[in-house]
Amino acid sequence: PHIIFNDILDTSVDYIEYIKEKNIFTVNFEDLGEGSAKADIVINALYDKKNGFENYYWGKDYYILREEFQKIDQKTIEKVVKKILITFGGTDPNNYTKKVLELLNDLDLKNIEIFIVVGLGYTKCDDLIKFSQDLNHKFIIKKNVKNISAYMYDADLIFTSAGRTVYEIASIGVPTIVLAQNDRELLHTFANKKNGFLNLGLGYKVSNEKIKKLIILLINDYDLRKEMSCLMLNQNLKSGIYNVIKLIFKYYENFRKEVE
Repeated sequence: PHIIFNDILDTSVDYIEYIKEKNIFTVNFEDLGEGSAKADIVINALYDKKNGFENYYWGKDYYILREEFQKIDQKTIEKVVKKILITFGGTDPNNYTKKVLELLNDLDLKNIEIFIVVGLGYTKCDDLIKFSQDLNHKFIIKKNVKNISAYMYDADLIFTSAGRTVYEIASIGVPTIVLAQNDRELLHTFANKKNGFLNLGLGYKVSNEKIKKLIILLINDYDLRKEMSCLMLNQNLKSGIYNVIKLIFKYYENFRKEVE
């Protein structure tokens, strides 16, 4: 091949050097490993700047949105919250889905629909359904949906973790409470207040009462939800893919000149 794209998190020096020995142009994504220093270009959209190397590009300007999020409209914030979406990624290792559902049930919210979207790796669906039988509030659960953007767009409030999903949500502009799953997600700093998110850090360290208070605050404060949405949409995330393509062409042209 002429180009290899690595999207495998932290690469080793040996691996990248093996590729470079064959004069193959190398593009790495989300790579904090030692091998990244040997790559031709590194795109770390999920992280703030960690070093001053010229071939490293950091932050939301280089996030590549999936096609469904390029096409979907921006959210218009309604005065009344009618739908809440809970979606904590493919596996949800801390089972925040159940935690948040239980808190919403405790609040006994009237006239608000609760939607849950889980991934293929979520193994607690049966337990969740069994748990729901004793709840006052009914909900709808979907697994491995192909159009998660539509569920996000329909929601007035979202709960999620601090991975790639926050960028997708921000491209639509839906007010969101973030609960990080692990220490690595704490390095993903995009989901912060200035970008329109309420990020509570590691979810298993946050008290139930604090989460409940924030739920009530967002439901009752239309102006706050509208402000959060505006801050998200100001990030202009739909241009990320074009920024990355331009960089790859630029570096590849220089690479070909050097090896020919």
